[in-house]
Amino acid sequence: MKPNVFDFPRPRRPLPESAPASPPVPGNRGDRDGHSVIHAVFTASGGGEPPVPRYHDLAITVERSGWTLVVAVVGEVDLSTAPMLRHALDEALARTPRRIVVDLSFVRFLNTAGLEVLLDAHHRAGPATDLRLVSTTRATWRPLELTRMHERLVVHASRAAAIAAPR
Repeated sequence: MKPNVFDFPRPRRPLPESAPASPPVPGNRGDRDGHSVIHAVFTASGGGEPPVPRYHDLAITVERSGWTLVVAVVGEVDLSTAPMLRHALDEALARTPRRIVVDLSFVRFLNTAGLEVLLDAHHRAGPATDLRLVSTTRATWRPLELTRMHERLVVHASRAAAIAAPR
């Protein structure tokens, strides 16, 4: 007799309503010390909607720190949210900074769609712009390691190290 096996998808827990829309930025004091938040690029939910639990939430913030643009990503980078990350990196590359740091410290999930966006941005950056990643969790480090992208991209353990590292 053959047993019946059912594969049910595991439900994702919604974000609590008190979850921050953007990551805390240490040392961000407005325009002093060369740190300033340029603008919040995207959130996956619309602007005027009431707060409801969201399953595929992504928030991207672009900050300037001297000659460096820091693209801070919060949430899940998957097939549905990867175009938002691509657009944010396109805007950052259009400004032609010396360095772009993509901070993935608050990313809970990263799949191949997100990896493809990061690799494409690395190729388009060219020699004038230095693209660096910040990976502090297993959710981001493991996909980079499995695809061996950590060998092609420059990955740091902290945002400060990525900003301060020599070219």
